[in-house]
Amino acid sequence: MPSPLEAARASARALAKAGRLHDAIRLYERIRCVAPDDPTLALDLGGLLLQGDDNDRAVAHFQAMTQAHPRLEVAWQGLGKALHDGLRHEDAILVFTRAADLSEAPGRAVYHRGMVRLGMGDFAQGWRDYEHRLTIPEFGHRVFPQPRWNGDPLNGRRLLVICEQGYGDVFQFIRLLPLLRDFGGQIIFECPMELRALLAPLLDGIEVAPLRGRQAPDTRFDCYVSLLSLPLLLNLTAATIPAPPRYLAGARATPRMIGGPHRVGVCWAGKPSHPQDAHRSMDPEFLAPLARVPGVTLVSLQKDPSQRPALAGLCPFLSEPPEPLVDFAATARVMADLDLVVTVDTSVAHLAAALGCPVWLLLSRPGEWRWLRDRTDSPWYPTMRLFRQDTLGVWTAPIARVVAALRDTI
Repeated sequence: MPSPLEAARASARALAKAGRLHDAIRLYERIRCVAPDDPTLALDLGGLLLQGDDNDRAVAHFQAMTQAHPRLEVAWQGLGKALHDGLRHEDAILVFTRAADLSEAPGRAVYHRGMVRLGMGDFAQGWRDYEHRLTIPEFGHRVFPQPRWNGDPLNGRRLLVICEQGYGDVFQFIRLLPLLRDFGGQIIFECPMELRALLAPLLDGIEVAPLRGRQAPDTRFDCYVSLLSLPLLLNLTAATIPAPPRYLAGARATPRMIGGPHRVGVCWAGKPSHPQDAHRSMDPEFLAPLARVPGVTLVSLQKDPSQRPALAGLCPFLSEPPEPLVDFAATARVMADLDLVVTVDTSVAHLAAALGCPVWLLLSRPGEWRWLRDRTDSPWYPTMRLFRQDTLGVWTAPIARVVAALRDTI
């Protein structure tokens, strides 16, 4: 039978899982009155403060934790995350460095520091730090008996490029694959078969191996590399990012731009399993002001609306796509008949931009590292504009700017 403290803690976790963050926070505060020196309770509370967008309080909480437990690495990690969310990037770098210094396995802290540096545009140090993601056991990166490629000339060797992370990462970084032809070997790309047709323009002269889950591809290779390690090995900078207007395959109709954008595809949510989904996704009702712009029709690009469903009867302004969005190829066909895509930070944004569609990206206040800081454009995608939150968790301001931009365009 669990102790009263364990039962109360289980109740707080259940409240958090049900989305009742404020109730969970209040319950943790009451529990901590009974066990004020238990660092695990303090860490749980800090995680909820981060999740609940209470940034100032999260910073103060983790600062107090680092003072009470100055050698507790995870407290410094939490403080670094809170500082990053509060856009205090230089402070976050110092704190993540402190966390790394305290740890016997510093990979996680260095990886987080790398994302901060990349977001600041420091690609030289950022890519090096980011490579430490491969040392974090929980991330489950695959390891094969063959050596990892270090960027040296291949001299006829067979190099396997393996996928990692999500579809959006594949769409973003696949542009680097053709650059590997200059290294003098045979390039093999482990390709999700459902993406093969879309990626076809980049696969000329490259051997394609089907993705087999966690197993190695059924083909011989001498060395291997993760797709997201290529920026480091290719010494990629913001100025050298290959950024053609379009590099994926897909029907691209000529938009009916007479009078401005009319058919606007919208996507409001990503997968709930994403660690930042609470920040990046919104409810579809927030898009209603876009539909009130004269002449605009909103077409849903949401593959699974059940992830963030519309309230019954409140979203008649959303039109169904002309065909079911069963895969990315179908989504690409629907995009071909759109004038504009307005989306939160999901694979839909990467797919649309890589197809050359105009994309207006709605970003949370901290945003992901790939969108850099204080920019309204992206060095990755020339057809993209960025609309950021002014306040963490509040979408009204960026939506208002999108509406104003629509009206100006029309």
